[in-house]
Amino acid sequence: MIRIRDGLKRLGDLPIFSTSINKIREISSNADSDAMAVANEVLKDANLSTKLLRLSNSASYNRGVGKIAVISRAVILLGFETIKNLALTLKLIETFQNASPNVAMGKMLVKAYLAAAFVRDMAEKCRVKDIEESYVCALLYNLGEIIVAYVLPDQYLRIQELIGKKGVGQAEAEESVLGTSIFRISQELATEWEFPATVVSTMAPPPSKIAGLAKDRASFNRSVTALAHQLLNNLYSDSGDSDQFAGILEMLVKATGLSDGVVENYLNESFRLSCALATEYGLNKKLLKPQLGDGESTLRNKWARQFSYYASKDEDAPAASPAGQAVAGADSSSEITPAQPGRNVPAADAGSVPSLSSQGVSPRPVFSALEQISPPSGRAAAAQGQSNPDLQLQIIQEITDLIARSARLNEVFVKVLDGLRRGVGFDRALLCLVTTDRRQYVGRLATGDTQDTLKKYFSFPINPASDLFSKILMEGGELMVNDAADSSWRNLLPSDFVETTKAKSFVIASLRYQERAVGFFYADCAFSKRAIDAAAQRNLLQFVSQARLALRLCT
Repeated sequence: MIRIRDGLKRLGDLPIFSTSINKIREISSNADSDAMAVANEVLKDANLSTKLLRLSNSASYNRGVGKIAVISRAVILLGFETIKNLALTLKLIETFQNASPNVAMGKMLVKAYLAAAFVRDMAEKCRVKDIEESYVCALLYNLGEIIVAYVLPDQYLRIQELIGKKGVGQAEAEESVLGTSIFRISQELATEWEFPATVVSTMAPPPSKIAGLAKDRASFNRSVTALAHQLLNNLYSDSGDSDQFAGILEMLVKATGLSDGVVENYLNESFRLSCALATEYGLNKKLLKPQLGDGESTLRNKWARQFSYYASKDEDAPAASPAGQAVAGADSSSEITPAQPGRNVPAADAGSVPSLSSQGVSPRPVFSALEQISPPSGRAAAAQGQSNPDLQLQIIQEITDLIARSARLNEVFVKVLDGLRRGVGFDRALLCLVTTDRRQYVGRLATGDTQDTLKKYFSFPINPASDLFSKILMEGGELMVNDAADSSWRNLLPSDFVETTKAKSFVIASLRYQERAVGFFYADCAFSKRAIDAAAQRNLLQFVSQARLALRLCT
């Protein structure tokens, strides 16, 4: 460990992809970006993720907010500007690769992403609480290996050489060269860097056997993370064993409770995403070709051939979805159970409403109704119809502070409504939530003139086929209606909507928990008669994005 620590002092932080720097700079400079957009890019780079977790858990930044195990919270705590400046100071993998051409650092990091995407998909299907933490555990599982390859490249290559010899196992090779194990290096450094115990505990050898289904998040992260990496190590090893490969797959099936077909589908999709990531980051996809072993018809070789085909294709693989897409937050259940069939919600004809995206609604535990807290009075707000950019920034910062300390969702939602009313300049803003029986939506929180009347009015059955609000609620997305009296909208709104609300134009934006409908925000300028322009809609979405982020992090 002394050589490792000395090497880190001499070389500094782990190198990151130059593409990561470019994307972080681009996103953090965009006024419409939110913390999850930055987190999604950070989560593609294991070394950058390591740096952010290390910094966000340090005494300089983490002052009483608790251990941080997910990147999205680290982004909120550190702030866009800090992360952008930090990225510019880190070394590049390209520079390291020139100095140590025989150490395939890029390949190691893409494999880490491959394992993380694989674990993420299984965690989401099993409804694990805090999917992003599961992703991070898998992404950083090989931290010790990356560090050894970085600070002691010659010794790392010697270990690989020994492992390639018949009869020499990985643990034996590591002990021979380093005098310790890479797992121990991972855990010692992660502990020194103040990583949460939930992450450190997963940096351990894979289990020799699995008794059955993982019953909680901790056991899922420990067993499934280790098994996923063991499966990939087998696939990429010159001496990969076919029987062992089949046995690891069987243990993954037992630990997750998923069918072998589902697990294999996730493995397949994760590899396709990794090929796309390699292309995006300027790496040769052929680096991801697994090693073919003995036995043409074995399960292991079937996968090796399939992955080799993907990696050898000239055309790009399908574009990778953002790493945080399924890193979307926490499920309300602490148990891990395979997803069960749920009640299907009928979707309206997509052609009946312009510019609406269509997303599937997958079954999730019911999101409980919130307590009611009254937002600030609309009459005490800024001048009616006036947008206040400085106040918007101030309120967004207040929301960020609430999220960083895991405040109650009610507090965040009240502050979002306050931002829509006083910052953006809407006359009224409303939050509607789905009832616990999921049959209707009702107004829960409102601000502005006649807020009580508005809140009382919004209580309707969920019917996406004939109700515009239900359609946005169930399918997701946002919509601005400029003239509610127009015939193209009239049949999709309640017959007394314009007469009762006095709103000719309005904006609505869905609120979802993972992929399940929770509610929607509504805002209008019914009394000032101000036209709602694209800028007002963008400003509304900035605040709604904060509410969506709070759902992921404050649940």
